[in-house]
Amino acid sequence: MSQYEELTTTMTDQQYLVEALTEMGYKPEVQTGGTALRGYGGVSWNRPVQVTIPREQLRGALAPVGFGRDEAGVFQAVIDDLDRKCSGFDESWLGRVAQAYKERQTMAVAKTKGYVFRGREIVQTPQGPKVQLRFAVR
Repeated sequence: MSQYEELTTTMTDQQYLVEALTEMGYKPEVQTGGTALRGYGGVSWNRPVQVTIPREQLRGALAPVGFGRDEAGVFQAVIDDLDRKCSGFDESWLGRVAQAYKERQTMAVAKTKGYVFRGREIVQTPQGPKVQLRFAVR
């Protein structure tokens, strides 16, 4: 039987989360007050989520993916366990979301400090590929 599981993130800003998901090709739906998440076979999540990716946008998924705030205001990913195990919406996928989020956040902070974006580069390190954003002072 399918059930929703909560995966921990460090994302706190809804704007950067929505921008990251959009950059990844999704059209997330935002409900400021939150909405119920209903999944495969009528399974539901007992807490509201503020950002949802409808199932139709998730290739091969059985249920929508949601992001809901916890008591501290941090978004937690809510993903159907079958989709996490079988459809690729797992910790690796969530890592790509977090990477895109961090890039959006870094770009916004750099802009407010007067830096000019000069490019994005992927550098190979012993731990694996690493994204480097390049900035210059105006």
